[in-house]
Amino acid sequence: MKSAKAAIGLSALAAGVGALAVSRMKPSTRAYIRSVGWHRPDLWLHGMFYMSHTLQYIRMGRLATGFAHRIPGHMKRHYAETYHGKLVPLEEAQKLVTVSENIELRDLEKIIPFSMCRDIVLENPDAILACKCVCRMTSPNHCQPDEVCLVIGEPYVSYILDHQPEFCRRVTAEEAVEILRRTDEAGCLHAAFFKDVTRGRFYAICNCCPCCCVALKSHRFHGVPFYGHSGLEPSFSSDCNGCGKCVKACLFEALAPGGKHQPPVLDREACMGCGACRAACPQGAIALVEAEGRPAPLRLDELLESAR
Repeated sequence: MKSAKAAIGLSALAAGVGALAVSRMKPSTRAYIRSVGWHRPDLWLHGMFYMSHTLQYIRMGRLATGFAHRIPGHMKRHYAETYHGKLVPLEEAQKLVTVSENIELRDLEKIIPFSMCRDIVLENPDAILACKCVCRMTSPNHCQPDEVCLVIGEPYVSYILDHQPEFCRRVTAEEAVEILRRTDEAGCLHAAFFKDVTRGRFYAICNCCPCCCVALKSHRFHGVPFYGHSGLEPSFSSDCNGCGKCVKACLFEALAPGGKHQPPVLDREACMGCGACRAACPQGAIALVEAEGRPAPLRLDELLESAR
């Protein structure tokens, strides 16, 4: 009898402590935990650290790359399944930040080449944050500007703004489009990122540079397949004069010089269809066309139309 009373007392105490902890949480924290599910502390505790201590999170990622050669390949692949970016061209990235309605697009297995985290579900898509890139901030002599990462939709915008106001600010869709345009001109790739702690949904667009980006370096040099192929590849028109600027701009070393006044040679296996070559071409001689045998491109207008 006494043990039963003790168990009831402990349960009541735990419930009281839990209720007190919840009452002291910021509304954005409660909204975030509700969105993930109170029954999944494995996700929301991880997510709270990720979204409130992002600098420390990325520093841990940089530390992990130092012994990446010791990490088994299956562990790297599993991590990428829970946290990855679908490469998208500039025009599709701009559509993702100018959505004017809540959207729900699930199980995009033909587009997002991962078994987990492949839904595009946006609540309050007009809520957009421009954040300082923590990859750049944790790199010595990093490139500028550093305010190049975009977080889209609730409850993530409110949570991050409440917990890291020094790193981010609310922006309009027009300002977000301008950030995308500037980073495209600077030779960055655009990746729509998905993560398990955001309910497996799209939540951000990272504009990744080769000199600072942890994901890009991990993908290229450490065997972590962070990026999903865009589904596109470059096609060169007769206007190409073989200047070679696209070869230098390629972030995946998928282009080689093709000779005097000749278009470059494309390594289709290495190419990820990011479009950095197109942005670098002064002649406008590069178009992005659908790549055979690759996941389908993310075409938001078509997805929304088919969902209606």
